[in-house]
Amino acid sequence: MSAPAVVLVTGGTGFLGSAIARRLAARGDQLHVLARASSDRSVLDGLDARWHAGDLADAATVQAAVAAAARAASKASRPLRIVHCGALISYRTQDRAAQQAANVEGTRALLAAARNERAARFLHVSSVVAVGHGRGTETLDETIEWNNGPLGCDYATTKRQAEELALAAARDLDVVVANPGAIFGAWSGHSNTAKFLRLAAAGKGPLVAPPGSIGVLGIDDAADGCLLVLDRGRRGERYLLVESWITSRDLFRLVGRLVGGRSPLATLPRPLWPLVLLAARVLDRIRPLDLAPPQALAMLAVELRFDARKARSELGWRPAPFEEVLVRTITGLGLPLAAGGNGLLTASREPPH
Repeated sequence: MSAPAVVLVTGGTGFLGSAIARRLAARGDQLHVLARASSDRSVLDGLDARWHAGDLADAATVQAAVAAAARAASKASRPLRIVHCGALISYRTQDRAAQQAANVEGTRALLAAARNERAARFLHVSSVVAVGHGRGTETLDETIEWNNGPLGCDYATTKRQAEELALAAARDLDVVVANPGAIFGAWSGHSNTAKFLRLAAAGKGPLVAPPGSIGVLGIDDAADGCLLVLDRGRRGERYLLVESWITSRDLFRLVGRLVGGRSPLATLPRPLWPLVLLAARVLDRIRPLDLAPPQALAMLAVELRFDARKARSELGWRPAPFEEVLVRTITGLGLPLAAGGNGLLTASREPPH
């Protein structure tokens, strides 16, 4: 653990950001949080947090928050660190402009303010979707060439653009990047993974699985991994944070077994997936889709088979097995485990290294 610092967190009222904020406060860092006036601050109840009203899409409020945190750091004779978790996570077509404003321009403004205030370290929390995807069954690492642009997913594209800004800033700012996969954990707020589990428990799992794979991990391991990147990561480097990968069909089968829901009967052949996307795009133009928008469906069909060997070897990151995480998530959400649900399925997945 590094010496206590003043740490400004964006996205601190979100799923991952709040878990990171609690760890920062627990270890003695002075916690500052940039949040919109409408954000639910109760998720950090009990913490000695200094709140700064602002929005990533409003550069002036971003600059003011960083300047205030810098003054606090100077007064406390501590270094200033920034943990940038804030982003608009959406796969809805109508959110394109808002994602550009928050994810890209917000990162640009935050980096500029951090540079002006001479921040000691800047952690940019990105995503595996900002890295790329595989063409087949190969396992990927941090060096893969970006190829998600043609998928037309605004979240992936804006997160990639933001990450490129962060890595470019490493020339004159101590920047490190964390790339978590799909995060599972109990959470009272909005979480795509929690929504998926509740639907599965209600018997609304898909009858046919998409043909892709996904990198997964638990919320505690995601937060711990981000702090390890903050403390030990090498300047200008990115670190994938996934415990393992699992095919969509095996994930749905595993969840179905644990909650007693239905399992998919088959995986839709990849050559047929463009027809699904075409139908979704037509429907989305008539009436915007929230549950399965076209951009989300595009990501579900690609191979996100990642290897976190770098985080394990360089940072000493040791995530819990995903099956254990999934059981804890289900029970933490108040969902009942099916009889024999603790008899975990051994799915086709990449084993830990």
